[in-house]
Amino acid sequence: MVKKRRKATGQSPRVRCPQRGNRYRTEQIAEVVSWSDSHGIDAAAVKHGVCRRSVVRWRAARRQRGGAAVASPAPAVITPASSGGNAGPMTKNNGRKGRRYGVVEKEEALREAAQHGVAEAARRLGVSRWSLYEWGRRQAARKTAGEAALEARSSRPKRNAQKLDEERYHVIAETWLANQALGPRQVGNLLRRSRGIRAATSTVRRVMQEHGYVAPKIKVEKKPARRYEAVRRTQQVHLDFVQFYVHKAKVYLLLIEDDYSRFIVEFALCEGERAQLVIDAVEAAIARHGKPESVVVDGGSGFFSWRGQSQLERMCEDYGIDFIKAGKAGGNSKLEALNGSVRRELLDRVEFADLDDARRKVAEWVRFYNLERPHEGLGGLLVPADRFFGRVDEVMAQLERGDPVVVAGLGLETRPLELFRVVSRGGHPELWLLGQKLWPPSLPTP
Repeated sequence: MVKKRRKATGQSPRVRCPQRGNRYRTEQIAEVVSWSDSHGIDAAAVKHGVCRRSVVRWRAARRQRGGAAVASPAPAVITPASSGGNAGPMTKNNGRKGRRYGVVEKEEALREAAQHGVAEAARRLGVSRWSLYEWGRRQAARKTAGEAALEARSSRPKRNAQKLDEERYHVIAETWLANQALGPRQVGNLLRRSRGIRAATSTVRRVMQEHGYVAPKIKVEKKPARRYEAVRRTQQVHLDFVQFYVHKAKVYLLLIEDDYSRFIVEFALCEGERAQLVIDAVEAAIARHGKPESVVVDGGSGFFSWRGQSQLERMCEDYGIDFIKAGKAGGNSKLEALNGSVRRELLDRVEFADLDDARRKVAEWVRFYNLERPHEGLGGLLVPADRFFGRVDEVMAQLERGDPVVVAGLGLETRPLELFRVVSRGGHPELWLLGQKLWPPSLPTP
């Protein structure tokens, strides 16, 4: 309402005083008033950095007192401590909090306290006893006299957030240069997990940008949250193919991912989406990590048949595994995200000499993904192996202590194995023990 009234009457809008809270000496006020007489009120306010209302009030007070300059309403007759100027005798502050004292005032107060006592000096000067104790402690601790001991201190922290020690700077840079597909938050989590180093995401991003990192432009679409996650390992696994090229030959990478832990239980590399490759990979995953309760696939040619049941569907029926086809968009989204990660972090960055070289490098990346790479879908600090092998509480305890996570002995050698298995193949039962068929015995090939 005040702004509207001032605008309607043609008055200039009220501007906050740039020196609000300052106290001015009599000489300063007289200089401002004298300048306003010759150059105008607005020019005086701009010249001396005070608000227009103060100049008008000082001119009115001069007229009431017969032309003499009027001092500031506060009884202080010194410049603020931040200006570093000399001061005259100290006057009582009437209990006003937040008052700043100059160096000369502090020295005078300490002399008064040494002569009459702290309580009496505080009563006479209107200063808190705790201020006198603090000034005396600082002067005695520094063992120096003058402004160096009693000058005003900044309330800002002394540590500069922009400064980063050289060792940590190089560690951040080396970690990102070794994993250039990871973002700033993932690099920070990787440092905390592998080396016990805590670094803010903004700090990591700054170091990465100095070494050539360019943040990707991501278009975020707001969609209703539709999230499903299994509640235990091997409750549900996802299968999908990723296509890439080795020179000019098209190669297909099959990935099998556990829904609960995002652990890659098996992978296979071939030159086509073949059903037999899928069967072999699923059986290898079962022999290594146990039978899943359900399998989710898309409409790829390696998973379905145009007529009747596919080989994968018949195998799932023999094992008693639920066979689920993702009918809606996003039904197999976890594995689609995994496909994007393997393409971004490996396939688009590495040149493969041949199929064997591609198989070896994919195996290295799968191990890094399972055991070392922090996963954003698991909170940012856990890796898929932590959930898959039930080490979440142990890992979080190590991280809370600030220790690097030890992964020694955590790998495929600690996987759970299904020792005994009964399957039906073509309506005929088979007994398997430790991966070897016991009954019926295999007939020798002619």
